[in-house]
Amino acid sequence: MLVVASFMVAWLLRFDFRIPRPDLLFRCIPVLILFRVATLARFGLLYGYRRNSGVTDATDIGKAVALGSLAFFVTTRYVVLRYDFPLSVYVLEAMTSAAGLGGARLWSMAFKIRRLNNSALLQKHRVIVAGAGEAASLLIHEMSKTEFIPVACLDDDCLKHGGKVHGVPIVGTMEAIGATVHSYGAEELFIAIPSANGPQMQRISRICEQASISYRTVPSLHDLLLGHRSIAQLREVGVEDLLGRNAVQLDLRQVRNQVAGKVVMITGAAGSIGSELCRQVLAYSPAKLIVLDHAETPMFYLQSQLAKQSAGNRVVYEVADVANTVRMRQILGERAVDMIFHAAAYKHVPLVELNVRNALNNNVFALPSLLDVAEKCGCEAFVLISTDKAVAPTSFMGATKRLGELILAARPKQKMRCISVRFGNVLGSQGSVIPVFREQIEKESRVTITHPEATRFFMTIPEAVSLVLQAFIVGEHGDILVLDMGSPVRILDLAHALIRHCGKSPGQVKIQFIGLRPGEKLNEELFYSTERQLPTANRKVKRTQSEIIPWPALQGHLEDLISLTSLGTEISIRAKMKEIIQEYSYQTEPIHMQNEPAEDLSSPAMGIAKPFAACAGQD
Repeated sequence: MLVVASFMVAWLLRFDFRIPRPDLLFRCIPVLILFRVATLARFGLLYGYRRNSGVTDATDIGKAVALGSLAFFVTTRYVVLRYDFPLSVYVLEAMTSAAGLGGARLWSMAFKIRRLNNSALLQKHRVIVAGAGEAASLLIHEMSKTEFIPVACLDDDCLKHGGKVHGVPIVGTMEAIGATVHSYGAEELFIAIPSANGPQMQRISRICEQASISYRTVPSLHDLLLGHRSIAQLREVGVEDLLGRNAVQLDLRQVRNQVAGKVVMITGAAGSIGSELCRQVLAYSPAKLIVLDHAETPMFYLQSQLAKQSAGNRVVYEVADVANTVRMRQILGERAVDMIFHAAAYKHVPLVELNVRNALNNNVFALPSLLDVAEKCGCEAFVLISTDKAVAPTSFMGATKRLGELILAARPKQKMRCISVRFGNVLGSQGSVIPVFREQIEKESRVTITHPEATRFFMTIPEAVSLVLQAFIVGEHGDILVLDMGSPVRILDLAHALIRHCGKSPGQVKIQFIGLRPGEKLNEELFYSTERQLPTANRKVKRTQSEIIPWPALQGHLEDLISLTSLGTEISIRAKMKEIIQEYSYQTEPIHMQNEPAEDLSSPAMGIAKPFAACAGQD
């Protein structure tokens, strides 16, 4: 039928839709059919139209039509029939035959695919995509390989409305989530906005909860840039997303140039910041990564994690105490370390208040000796991880961290570049507020908070470490660098967000206020009032400038502290710390933790809180 139709169309086109000499036309049709069928058989094209027809079949059709047309031309014009009709008929017939044969296969393939897809759609989960940008485009493309089918996109940019992303219509703003769920029968919403900040995520999650639809999000821009995740690796929206900040623009090239081929040591490597430092530094191809921690069991788990990374064979594990000068000299000398990230420290405020001598030994006295050993062993750079609690400290932990900053700032420069990096709390660190809150919500249906107006600066662990690496690039010797932590977050708001995230209503979880514990502040600060804030090459990192204690005087203070640690009282130790750091304030009586009753301000009646409480002020 296709061959006859093609020949008739060619004849009509040549003779202006007239049929002169119909006897000649009908005598040639059987000959043409014979050659067409023979050549199609020669190239295996007589079988049913397959769903996977492609370029190979199109090429075979072209070959079969060309060979058949040549045989038809020679036979009818020179060999047997000797019919003399226009040459254009041969060409037109070949073109229409090729188009008809190819088009029939394409139509059949499209029909079968559509039928199979319609069947598959019944088994797929219908989802709405929040966002209509590049991330949404990539996500929708990846979803074609999964059990999900995108039915609509939403975007707050009204100029995009009415358009399509890979055939998926953009139907409205985020406020239309509820109506879109109802109209399209969607079962889930995927948030395809990697750069979404906290308020944006809060708004979308609130609307989703009102529409009773579950939601997930694509990885953060940070994870996508570092290659830790792909756009299709959706995850649950975490409380860190709800309290997040604008994504930091990272200069990965400069970090790689500094770290690649170097031997890097990370102390306190098994902690939250230290372990993330290990993961990120390892991605920049160091010659060796020396991970050091005094805690054996956490080191074991870190070893299991790092072994899964592609460069895991470059890691050397050292269980050692940074205060052991002999051991540190041995490690630094044998490993030829080029740079050190010093994250080892006692950091939990209430515990340090009870153990001031050990805190001095670990956080302060170990630092000068480690610096001397590193300098003698040819180390190029030393980075101290500090904290916002070092600003006008009310805790002994904060005071020790401030003293560490002063040591690095005052130490005369030789060959090794020394800088301090100061930042606030990190979400999800060991013993931090979110894991404690989550456990309280799940097990006790309550949350204990120090004060209703307590605020803290928060940052995710990966972002904090990325900015530490950026600070390491831009910092000069003696610099105290401060990371941009955004706006402070009320602990009470954090608790409410976590309660909603755990799928509970505010009425189901009690909120108890227990009062500030020894060493804790109501509000943290990032800068001293006397410090000047200077820009750096990275807008997310500030350099501070203030009066620094001269190195000889600071050495004398440290010697006095060493003597007091052995012979003095806790009060005399704190008084000496006050002499060094005038902004340090502390209780005049020795600290003894007591289990005191707490007020339950979340209900009309006063309640009694258990002694275990979330530490709103800890790292």
